[in-house]
Amino acid sequence: MLMRCATRQKFLRPASIWRRFINCNSCGVELQNIDLHKKGYFVKRIETDRAQKPSLDRLKYLLFAQDIQKLNDGHEKDRVKKVESPPICKRCNDALHQNKYNIEDFEKYTFNEIIANIPDQSNILHLVSLPEFPLGLNYRLLQDKKHNVELVLTKADQVIPTKSILQKNVPLFLKDFMKYHLNIISNKSLSISSLKNWNIETMYSMLKSKTYLLGNANAGKSSLINALIRKYMGKKITFDKRGNAITNNDYTVENLKHYLKNNCAGVYHVPNMTRNLQAFDINGKEIYDLPGYSEEANNNYLENIISKDWLQQIRKTELFDSKKIKKKHYTSFKGTENGACYTIGGIFYLVPPKGTINQIVKYIPGQPSEFKNIDKALEVFDACTLPDSKHPLKNYCGIKNNACNKNDLVRHVIPPFQGSIEIVMKDIGYILLRSTGSYQYQGLYEVWLPKGIEMCIREPLEKLITENYEKYINTNGASTVCPKNRPIISSCYPMNPDEKDTLTKMKEMYLDRTNNDLSARRHKDIDPVSLLGAKSEEHHNIYWYYKW
Repeated sequence: MLMRCATRQKFLRPASIWRRFINCNSCGVELQNIDLHKKGYFVKRIETDRAQKPSLDRLKYLLFAQDIQKLNDGHEKDRVKKVESPPICKRCNDALHQNKYNIEDFEKYTFNEIIANIPDQSNILHLVSLPEFPLGLNYRLLQDKKHNVELVLTKADQVIPTKSILQKNVPLFLKDFMKYHLNIISNKSLSISSLKNWNIETMYSMLKSKTYLLGNANAGKSSLINALIRKYMGKKITFDKRGNAITNNDYTVENLKHYLKNNCAGVYHVPNMTRNLQAFDINGKEIYDLPGYSEEANNNYLENIISKDWLQQIRKTELFDSKKIKKKHYTSFKGTENGACYTIGGIFYLVPPKGTINQIVKYIPGQPSEFKNIDKALEVFDACTLPDSKHPLKNYCGIKNNACNKNDLVRHVIPPFQGSIEIVMKDIGYILLRSTGSYQYQGLYEVWLPKGIEMCIREPLEKLITENYEKYINTNGASTVCPKNRPIISSCYPMNPDEKDTLTKMKEMYLDRTNNDLSARRHKDIDPVSLLGAKSEEHHNIYWYYKW
């Protein structure tokens, strides 16, 4: 396991990897079969246990792990060849097949802890989830001169409706975004969908002889590796006690299923499952899968806020219904004087200004609910979290009891906008918010979130990319695909729950945030009320500013 001390800082280098013994096929920790309570514990093959009667817990582990499972897989030819499944530790088995785990066992790593173990001048693919863009994008990494860094946006099928848009429109958007908003001149960026195999061939062409995958937990690193393995018959690189590479090139149609099972990377709903560097050979190119990192390792775990069943729905990429991207079914919701709120399972509370008429398109699993105010919503969800609760909304509750107190929420105020925005929540997903009817500024929107969850807003990505691409084509390239004269993403403004004049307070916070970035101070000398008083064809995006 990656250790937080100077003496182990270089464990990720290949020379150190080669001195390991057999590792868990899921998390990468070194396996041991001595102490059940220590990390890496696994059960040896079932033949060694025939003399004793296994416990029920042991049988469950064996059933889902490596030995009994393989007896039910494939055809008779597979069993004759005795193709062994890779071993996984009991901790991973319990998490994957029983959704039973202690999140503290999968501790977070910071960006600095991970990057310190990558040799200088290495080739790095920085993976960022497109549904959560720009959250997860590390500005420092893209500017890093010590390494060769390329940006890869994953899970694109959760934002972009078709492969053709992904291949033609998105690359130009990314190029312009990096140029005008990050001051980085680069063509080294790509967007992919591992689930639908979009741009996987292009992804392979970007790989160097040795490439490190770096990104947040659940950014899609393992899914990308598996898409490449399936397309190019790649293989996992393991090592014996002497450091000799062990690979399996012997496969046929009959044992192909076992081949993929033995060589694919683990893809799981539990964050930070990967505990150690794992190496793969993709048609002669080596990929190193690194543990995911968190910007703030001390941030609250979502498992302490949201129930495991809900998190499983959110994190399992294959459960996402891509039809939502094309159909865009919406819920209408009106702002009231009492502060009516919209929520999905109590994970967040959207409060629109009174009198506004809104449409909400959700891309987050779960049943939405509406309440007359946040206090009423918290009261209901608090009742739902009681052990013996029979509340009719219990099945729609996704939060735990410690997130049912208003003091445990942060009031995020959204900067002004016209039309539509997307509200992005880290490790949760995003929703589209559209203000309808005749335009009239009536106040600021708010989102109340449990402490420790990051959020931001952006102009709707698909609409932004497709409409500006058309302008780019119609002007023969004179227009940019990503707007350069206005911000398209913004952080929100956490405020005191008792703050009344949110617009004035926002201006103060905006001027403070841009104190060292004077070029970002758009409309700073204009009265915001007069600017927002009438609808304009121009996107003012007043007080929009993203804190990298």
